[in-house]
Amino acid sequence: MKGKVKVIVDGVPYEVEVEELGGGKFKVSFEGESYEVEAKDLGIPMGALQAPSAAPVQVGAPVATPAPAPASVPSASVGVPAVPAPAAAGGDVVSAPMPGKVLRVLVGVGDEVRVGQGLVILEAMKMENEIPSPRDGVVKRILVKEGDTVDTGQPLIELG
Repeated sequence: MKGKVKVIVDGVPYEVEVEELGGGKFKVSFEGESYEVEAKDLGIPMGALQAPSAAPVQVGAPVATPAPAPASVPSASVGVPAVPAPAAAGGDVVSAPMPGKVLRVLVGVGDEVRVGQGLVILEAMKMENEIPSPRDGVVKRILVKEGDTVDTGQPLIELG
């Protein structure tokens, strides 16, 4: 999975491109330089990095640096926002991974969906986050509508 995220270094936000390499390792690219970092103790399953969110999480120090870090970006810990995989309460309900506003509902009742298919676009911290289906199934109920404000863990879609 590859995407742009906001990274906070010493309180200064930067937009960087992050590519998940697997095994908790990520390639972070910024201003033409790339760094390999290892994520530890995130509290989320690896493979869940989808898009930026409101809550920064801690990422361990770089494990390999192809070039010296720019003076403005120390090689210490970096806060990288991450979106947890959508919770599927009981396997049938897809819940909001973060608080935000529902911008768009991408599916309708009766639609067949595949694992990873976008179900809802949720805005958090002025960033659009596509909430994917955790499994194949059929949309049984849509529990939110465009414009709704949701909290972390609030049910969005029920799959059958």
